Amino acid sequence: MPVSHPLVDRAFIGALVRDFYDRVRADARLGPIFASQIRGDWEPHLEKMTDFWSSVILKNGAYSGRPVPAHLRLKQVREEDFDIWLGHFRQVAAERCPPQVAEVFVDRAERIARSLRLAMFFRLERPQAGADE
Repeated sequence: MPVSHPLVDRAFIGALVRDFYDRVRADARLGPIFASQIRGDWEPHLEKMTDFWSSVILKNGAYSGRPVPAHLRLKQVREEDFDIWLGHFRQVAAERCPPQVAEVFVDRAERIARSLRLAMFFRLERPQAGADE
């Protein structure tokens, strides 16, 4: 279900996204990872993430990308980096959102992190043909 709150629109989400990425960029661990992928103008990435979160929160279909393949290319990411990412996200949501809205944002972020973490670090290898023979 989309979030229905008078504060929550694309502009609100865009401000939250920018605050979050300001913190990520300043983070000693996460900042260099993002800097290695996004050189120069951050605005296209921030707009894409605003579309992504608008789709997640408002269910408006603004985002049509594929986050898992994009993240699978990031070989320098460690599993524990998701905890850092979530820590920043929780803090931004708590500071910017009414409690019931923050709860929805954080719930979605936790689900996204869990999904990406599974895709990146817990891939089951397919058995080789004839391996059991």
